[in-house]
Amino acid sequence: MLRYEDIKDISDGRLYDADEKALLGTDGCKGCSHCCESDMGYSIVLTPYDMYQLSKGTGKSFDELLVSFHLELSVIDDVVLPHLKMESGCKFLEDGRCSIHQFRPGICRLFPLGRIYEGDSFKYFLQVNECLKISRTPVKISDWLGIEDLEKNSAFISKWHKFLKYETKRICEIREMAGFEVKRLEGLEEKDLTDHATATGEAEVYEEKGAELYRTDKIEEINEESEYRVKEIMKTVLRIFFMDKYDTDSDFYSQFDGRMKQCLKELHHI
Repeated sequence: MLRYEDIKDISDGRLYDADEKALLGTDGCKGCSHCCESDMGYSIVLTPYDMYQLSKGTGKSFDELLVSFHLELSVIDDVVLPHLKMESGCKFLEDGRCSIHQFRPGICRLFPLGRIYEGDSFKYFLQVNECLKISRTPVKISDWLGIEDLEKNSAFISKWHKFLKYETKRICEIREMAGFEVKRLEGLEEKDLTDHATATGEAEVYEEKGAELYRTDKIEEINEESEYRVKEIMKTVLRIFFMDKYDTDSDFYSQFDGRMKQCLKELHHI
């Protein structure tokens, strides 16, 4: 999820690489589960890797986790994405401890770190207003994340971030083009509207409805078609990267690359 605060206001002012240390150590968060108990809205957004890990750790599919209210869907940065349901705390929290700690989502692993993207890569920053633990010790970021093959995972994160920007751009372009066409139709004089109907093979429809009803119906049709295409894009992305089950006994990254090719191919036809 994108954030729009000035990084100087929420961090210690430094940017970190994975092999550097930051003040992250909390002695295992003993006696504290505040971040997991809080209403964090839809901030724990899932990536395809998170879905793979959750399926591996729980043995449940995306649909099962959705139905059991562990996950929900929201519009985030103009696209629909799954996230942990957090309005009354995380459903995976049991007796003050994370029941899926080994398989927890990437944002949970990061906390209280964040990422700032620079082109096709990113760096980490330390959020200073999030964690309640005051006395923290230096920990190497790669150790804090605890992700096997972090280099591959980082490359995946960059690919996914780039893809989400592409998805958002496609959706914005579709809505923008529809807006231009609506504005054009709204500004047409009756003679030009008649010519438009004739050119599109709708002269009889135009004659039957009259100018203003024809105009109104065409605008509604354009908006409906635009939103249909937007929904198809969102549904395609959700299906391919989250709803379709992963083989949790096989490598995630090769599966992701295959799904990316499939998704881009399908989106090309929407």
